[in-house]
Amino acid sequence: MSTLDLGIATDTDAFPSVDLTSAEIEYARERLGLDVLPVVLGGTALWDSVAEYDAAMHSAATSLAARDLLPGGEIHHGIAATLRTLTRPAWELALRSHNQGTLTRVCVAADETLCVEASFNEETRIYTLHKVVNPADAVVRALGPSEPMPIAVINAPTDMLSAALNAGPDADTVADALTQAGVPPVEAGQLGSAMVTCTSFTEIVGIPRGVGTENLPAGVVSVFNTAHGRVVASSSTSADGTQWSSISSGTPQRLRQAVNSLVELLSESPGAVSR
Repeated sequence: MSTLDLGIATDTDAFPSVDLTSAEIEYARERLGLDVLPVVLGGTALWDSVAEYDAAMHSAATSLAARDLLPGGEIHHGIAATLRTLTRPAWELALRSHNQGTLTRVCVAADETLCVEASFNEETRIYTLHKVVNPADAVVRALGPSEPMPIAVINAPTDMLSAALNAGPDADTVADALTQAGVPPVEAGQLGSAMVTCTSFTEIVGIPRGVGTENLPAGVVSVFNTAHGRVVASSSTSADGTQWSSISSGTPQRLRQAVNSLVELLSESPGAVSR
């Protein structure tokens, strides 16, 4: 099984990317009879009245037609395929990145034929949709470059590590809590000093969407950008059911590895597509 080849459908090769307004998304979704967008993208747009909704749909149809995205009165096949995957995926990665009051929202979703990425710009209210080959590459691109923090790998029970990282308000307090969680003193001091200077935080949640997955826990990869560099945290479950977290230097390779492991876990869930 590979998480790198997601079998992109050839009929979407000429449709790599498109920007759509909320109204255009809603118009296409309604025409195709699809469910709402994933929660991370905001679900569905709302209008105050039927008249306002009708006007928005008319405007959306006009703008789509003007861009040749409504050939013969039908939704462009690239948009249709992308929205079908987004609204009815086998699994999805929901990314929320918090950076000094700005929230970036991205969804990477896959079904048996396609893997797509969708992002939502809070300022412009524009959705950007495009197909991807490797979900890890999409995540790395969405997060952008950052110098990795040089630190040895840290492993600890998730609940203890989470409590320690939130022990604040200063580096010494966090470092002491990390030491009590079993982290070696040197690494505890390094991580404590870094975490109190965190400038942005990203959570990547893996969500299985196949039949029988409703009660399955979602996997999580967390990314912290600090004044000392980027660190990546991922979780796993031991044989006795204990949740463990691993924190390491946030190199692009390590981030890809963490995301690929999450995708592989999702691909093994009941009803999911195997890649």
